Amino acid sequence: MKIRRISKEDLEELNRYPFNLPYVTSLSSAKFVLEKRISVSDQHNFCIDDIFRNIILALRLLKDGYVSGSFIYYISLSSKSQLTSWSKEEGPRLNYFGLNYTLNFDDIPTLKNLVRKLQGTDFSKHKRLYLACKRFQRAYEEEDPEDQIIDLMIAFEALFVRKDIKGAWPKQKIASACSNLLGKNEKEKEEIKNILSEAYSIRNHIVHGAKYQKTTPTDINYLPKLISKVENYLRESIKKILDQNIN
Repeated sequence: MKIRRISKEDLEELNRYPFNLPYVTSLSSAKFVLEKRISVSDQHNFCIDDIFRNIILALRLLKDGYVSGSFIYYISLSSKSQLTSWSKEEGPRLNYFGLNYTLNFDDIPTLKNLVRKLQGTDFSKHKRLYLACKRFQRAYEEEDPEDQIIDLMIAFEALFVRKDIKGAWPKQKIASACSNLLGKNEKEKEEIKNILSEAYSIRNHIVHGAKYQKTTPTDINYLPKLISKVENYLRESIKKILDQNIN
């Protein structure tokens, strides 16, 4: 299996056959494909679907910026490596207008390690972590910032709020647990607490139908900036908890 750029030969091959790509999809040598060759004796056990999704999740957990997988194609080749048939499975929607994603060579070892961890995690035994990852992924595909913050805070609840343990309100539990997990000193911990408390309050206003008032009305980018910080805290929390589960 390998990740490689779409080649000139790929584009020529696709042009010879009726692949009927969605109108929003464009192929160029600037994009990448995940390729796995399967022999006739191996057949297809569809594990590639999970691997594909784990690679996308690993890329998103690695750093901020938008990265997405659009389609999975199953292409059958003859003994002469000629196309004989194909099918596809729809992937995430491409509707997010976020930061560009840059993968550097120095990132590759960390990325490979993240993929191995995700592949080695039995999410059926770690359902709260699974839900957090699911909502983290879903937030990427939301167009509305309010929907994004709802998904992100649901993910935090999955990680840090246990209903069978009585005590502080969810907002305090999330803020305290995440600050203790990620904060390196008291100043960092206090900053994390403040940001997550604000984010949870905004989430409450939205889901209960109240009008959200910006803390700083003159800053039209306040919510997107807050979401970026919350997303990064969630990203780092998932990676830390993933390490704990593996180790």
